[in-house]
Amino acid sequence: MNDEPIMANDATARLIKMYRADFGNRSELILRLFALLVAVPIFVFVAKDWTLAIWLLAYFAQQSLLFYILNPRRRNSPTMRLRHARLAYSLGAVIFHAGLVYMVTSADHIVFVAGCISVVASALYVLNRENPTKDFLWIDTAGFLVVILAILYRIWPSIPNLSSQVLLVVLTSLGLFLLVRAQHMELERQQARRHAERRYAQAQKARALNQFVGGVAHDFNNQITAIMGNLELVELLEDREERAAAMRQCRIAADRAALTVQQLVASSGRTRLSPVDTNCNSFLKDLGPVLTDLLNPEITLEILPAAAPLWAKVDRDMLETCLIQLCLNAQDAMQGKGHIEIGVKEVDTLPHGLETRPETAPPYVSIYVQDAGPGVSDETLNKLPEPFYTTKGVGAGTGLGLSAVSGFAKQSGGALVLDNALPTGLLVTLLLPRVAGE
Repeated sequence: MNDEPIMANDATARLIKMYRADFGNRSELILRLFALLVAVPIFVFVAKDWTLAIWLLAYFAQQSLLFYILNPRRRNSPTMRLRHARLAYSLGAVIFHAGLVYMVTSADHIVFVAGCISVVASALYVLNRENPTKDFLWIDTAGFLVVILAILYRIWPSIPNLSSQVLLVVLTSLGLFLLVRAQHMELERQQARRHAERRYAQAQKARALNQFVGGVAHDFNNQITAIMGNLELVELLEDREERAAAMRQCRIAADRAALTVQQLVASSGRTRLSPVDTNCNSFLKDLGPVLTDLLNPEITLEILPAAAPLWAKVDRDMLETCLIQLCLNAQDAMQGKGHIEIGVKEVDTLPHGLETRPETAPPYVSIYVQDAGPGVSDETLNKLPEPFYTTKGVGAGTGLGLSAVSGFAKQSGGALVLDNALPTGLLVTLLLPRVAGE
């Protein structure tokens, strides 16, 4: 019973590969179809033969049928669609190679030469096709074999002697073998690459899981140790004030543990949010005094509002918490003194390098925090949003701050973008869904 989902997933993956192979590169697809639309009418006009026009209509009909079957928007059974796709592709191969056979067996020398050029062009297309699959390999091979036999049939009477005939057969067989071998090698390279990608993904998951489990255990162990130690002191101490101080330490440790739980929930994107339409310019203006009081006096804060009011649908309290966290991170990166810039602007397109697309489409409101610190390496930059990953010293941070901000951004329908600022510093951007506002 568990084989059905596996079969469905495998069929879906193969359908996606088939779609990308024939229709994934839009510019190449347009060029290929445009060449046929131009070349065939010319051949019809020159040869005064409407057979190729009928062939062109049949080929376009098959391509439309294959596109309809492979269209990713269709949600019916992947296994059934895969069967239909194979039949449609086989039909297309028969139609296409029938046209080539007709051209290379034509008595008209111009059509014959054009047919031979078309065979070479189609062979190059097959060799350079992205994501080749075994579903295509033998169909294409059989088609080319038939076309090559047709070419040999066409030119065989003009070959003068037996040695020339043998040489032609050997060279033709070698060419066909190299074509098949090249396709097999590409399939083997793809399979090796997929195995390497799977091993890398598994290693990354294992590393993230170990880091996550170790971080949770370490953080909670510290808080539990503090709570248990102070509870033991409460039982041993006789002075009332000392016992009260020990209880306060217990509450502080318990609050830290509760904060860790809240940050873990935020990192997972499961926080209870109450999004409302928010004027981001006014929001940053109100947040400025709060940040000024929280940050060190040696920190200069600059807030740059947008030229026109920008509205975003977001939970105001969580957004405030996240921006405070980002500013505290920036302060730590600059060792307590430097310049922090907070701004808001509109973004109409997604930035490059996002691993996952936001749930909402552009445009977005971009709220960014930029510091003047040393920045981080590219390798570290990609790890910063991971839970319990921190560049701070031992005991200086839990490594959940940026992870919680990232989870909040994703849950809000946006994304967190990290980049090294120029000339120095780190640029942290929150993309939030833009709304029309009032």
